[in-house]
Amino acid sequence: MKKFALVLFTLVLFLAGCAPTTPTDPNEGSKVLNVYSARHYDLDKTMIASFEAETGIKVNVIEGNGNELLERMIRESSNPQADLFLTVGAETLYTALNEDLFAPVDVSSVANVLDDQFYGENWVAYTKRARVIVYNKEKYPEGLDIDSYYDLVDEKYANQILVRSSTNSYNIALLASFILNDGSQKAREWAQGVANNFARRPTGNDRAQAAAVVAGLGDLGIMNTYYLGLMINSADQAEREVASKIGVILPENTHLNISYAAILKNAPNATNAQKLIDYFLTAENQTLFMNGNGEFPVRSDVQLNDQIQSWGSFTTAPIDYEKLGREYAAALMMFDAVKWE
Repeated sequence: MKKFALVLFTLVLFLAGCAPTTPTDPNEGSKVLNVYSARHYDLDKTMIASFEAETGIKVNVIEGNGNELLERMIRESSNPQADLFLTVGAETLYTALNEDLFAPVDVSSVANVLDDQFYGENWVAYTKRARVIVYNKEKYPEGLDIDSYYDLVDEKYANQILVRSSTNSYNIALLASFILNDGSQKAREWAQGVANNFARRPTGNDRAQAAAVVAGLGDLGIMNTYYLGLMINSADQAEREVASKIGVILPENTHLNISYAAILKNAPNATNAQKLIDYFLTAENQTLFMNGNGEFPVRSDVQLNDQIQSWGSFTTAPIDYEKLGREYAAALMMFDAVKWE
């Protein structure tokens, strides 16, 4: 009987040793990553494909508008269906943080080359775009004496300013930043002054503003460097010709739009989400975003390419991106009040 008990005890120990152990990280071994993305660019798809090839992680991307995806994440917050959120612009950040949608993101490996303006406990920017003033270099070969966005309200620029509509997220973010940093009164004076100086009713996208400047419909356009970069490298000869004639003014306290990444709270594949963030933030891939998309790197140790350097140096507007979205509704009402269509 004792011998039988000893054999039984030995067998139990053996089977216990063969049983699978519970990993300390619940995501360990996962080879899936589900992403909600408001970035719809071929370069992003190419980079994700490279990430899949290097890591063996299958990335499933669901694309949509940033605000639509935000609403979806709020609905799914008790049972998140995505692991990672990627978006252009910070308009969703204020609401997402208030809704407690995001988990901490680890930037410790790159914090020494990131300006703390461009990351928080639960998010990190991985590209930047400058909202600039453009003009026709052939008409003004010596440039123009403009130092600030607020210079655009000068009456000498009456009937000269070209810009897209007030519903455009880049314009909303720009005005919201003025409200946040300079107060409502000064921000409204800017919006009214620009509206008073419109060359035409706001229409078209950023590329259309550049084309209108070159066509002589107005002397000054407001646009993002991202689109100018795309035009410079476009397969369309007409776009390249327009871009070759565009001069860039980087105002003091240049406004930067960001793309940011955030891991969803209780994401089933959070470890893989962090891996893709780390991948985007490598110096090599920051360079790819710059050369392929015309976006500024967020890493301070990445050498700017010749094209971006040709636009000149600038100081960055001190924007609290976690609070910027708080002023979006006020910016929209302000645009409406000054008849900026």
